[in-house]
Amino acid sequence: MKKHFLLFVAFMAIVFCSIAQSRMYLPLMIKNDDGSTETYNIKKGDKLVYAVDAFGSKYDFIVTVNNQSPKKGIDFNYEMTNDKNTKGHVKISGEAKRKATKYVNYFGGGNLNMVDACTVWLSDKNFADMPLKKTIMQMDKNSPETFYLPIENEVNPVVKIKGENKKLDGFIINNAADGKGNKTLWINNVSSNSLILKMELGFSIQLVEIK
Repeated sequence: MKKHFLLFVAFMAIVFCSIAQSRMYLPLMIKNDDGSTETYNIKKGDKLVYAVDAFGSKYDFIVTVNNQSPKKGIDFNYEMTNDKNTKGHVKISGEAKRKATKYVNYFGGGNLNMVDACTVWLSDKNFADMPLKKTIMQMDKNSPETFYLPIENEVNPVVKIKGENKKLDGFIINNAADGKGNKTLWINNVSSNSLILKMELGFSIQLVEIK
């Protein structure tokens, strides 16, 4: 009986360990009006709805998160409410999420396996450069350029999360040291979830809801 009990305990330990390793950890920092803070952890199946304004065309870009881990990276499906109803599937490898400085911001549908570039999330490398107040990034097929953390960098965009408006804690990076350049990104201010909240790169895309 004792032997069977020990085997059961060992089995349950393996199960709980497996569950813990498979659980995603993508927290958003929320700032309440009373000064308190809370977090919302993005879960498998959550839909991140971005409003897009691209050269006069307006539509939603919807990211459905499938999986995330430091080792395997990030896996998601996407769909657009544009005229073509563009849909696809993206895998950002763990290596790309950690080290990439290249970004893909245009999708034409289908599967995309990203091993040397990132998207939707800032890479760990670029996020870790923020104490230096500058980092090198390459947007799509453009040349690499320096993005800076300006002196005034705090932003608190309002995003509807599961039906309730929440104010997020974010920061700005811009391709000019004074923050007045023509390319701007808003980033969730949590290193373990460097989600891009907004981009202005000649077109604009901004997170407006999590369903």
